[in-house]
Amino acid sequence: MAGYWGPKPTHSPYASGPCAVYFTSAGPLHIPRSLLNENMKQAAQFRDDDSSHPLSELWLDDITLDAGHVIIHYLITGTYQCLQPQEEEEEEKKFAAELATAIRVYVAADSLSLPALREMARGEIFRLGEWLSLPALIKVMEEAALSFDAYPGIATYVESRVLPYSQDEVIHGSDKADETLDALGAPDSLSKALLRSVLLAKASEDRQKKEPNYRLSTVGYAALELRPIEEGMERAEKRALRNAEAADEEQELGPLMEKKKKGGLKREEWARVLAFQRNAIKRAEEESMERAMDAQRWLEGNKSTAPHPIPKKDAKIRRLVSESFRALHEACGISPDELAEHYDNETNSDCTWTDQLTPGSSQGSSVHKVSSWW
Repeated sequence: MAGYWGPKPTHSPYASGPCAVYFTSAGPLHIPRSLLNENMKQAAQFRDDDSSHPLSELWLDDITLDAGHVIIHYLITGTYQCLQPQEEEEEEKKFAAELATAIRVYVAADSLSLPALREMARGEIFRLGEWLSLPALIKVMEEAALSFDAYPGIATYVESRVLPYSQDEVIHGSDKADETLDALGAPDSLSKALLRSVLLAKASEDRQKKEPNYRLSTVGYAALELRPIEEGMERAEKRALRNAEAADEEQELGPLMEKKKKGGLKREEWARVLAFQRNAIKRAEEESMERAMDAQRWLEGNKSTAPHPIPKKDAKIRRLVSESFRALHEACGISPDELAEHYDNETNSDCTWTDQLTPGSSQGSSVHKVSSWW
């Protein structure tokens, strides 16, 4: 890298005419023509001075403007500098944006034969990547859409971030795998699905029990085993439908709760809220039944004639579901029989409910506070 005590030129590079450098649908950025090396001119469309067009032009159509700034700045100063992301506010998103720029610079420096800049970009990739969680890093790499066989250095870096989770002895333990799974969320790409499979293998047993890929082992109660593929697919599909339904209902519930705080709900609106609560209870029952079926399958697999108690966790879920029914009626302040009367009472179709709590909420609660079993 050129520094203050670097070689001194015999002729000023700034004496040459300017060159306008265009990038992907952006530009130009200007640089003295003498600072462009021959490889850059050969790798792109370059037009030198002539009588009809006194300004030299260089078109780098495969390079974005953010990477272009880094290249131009490097050619002039010999240092690496990227533009500060303007649209991102969260710290991790800023690092992700700068990492994406560094990857583009790494690729561009390779095609333009700028090995020193390529090394700087590699250092930036390593530095910025350390600030990102593994899911955030995977997202950046996916959006970069690189051909990894052409850039083995980047492929090795990604592998180095994933490998600790696949070792027999994970440095951070199962808690770190659980934390990363939470950050990853539902996979929306093949690479994320593959990453989840690596993380699940090292996750805690409690976390594995929640996933459709695992079930209680038929060999021993304390152990887990992989669920048959088709059964796991069906379980995952049912879970996704339940989650989507819950998300839609929660979104609709918010305005209803806000309206109730301001003046109460009409009969049909109150009925809608109660329908959401019934759906939530139904979803909880379905999850409880799935766990109970897993427990029953374990009992049958062990072929034991001795009575076996339902696993504590499943018994707890059933108890919570039962309590949910009671909590619903207590929160509403009405009994099941009275609940039916509200639907059959045609004379009070326009009445409001200002003296009863919305199920799953309390006086002064926020719109988004719902019961733990919602």
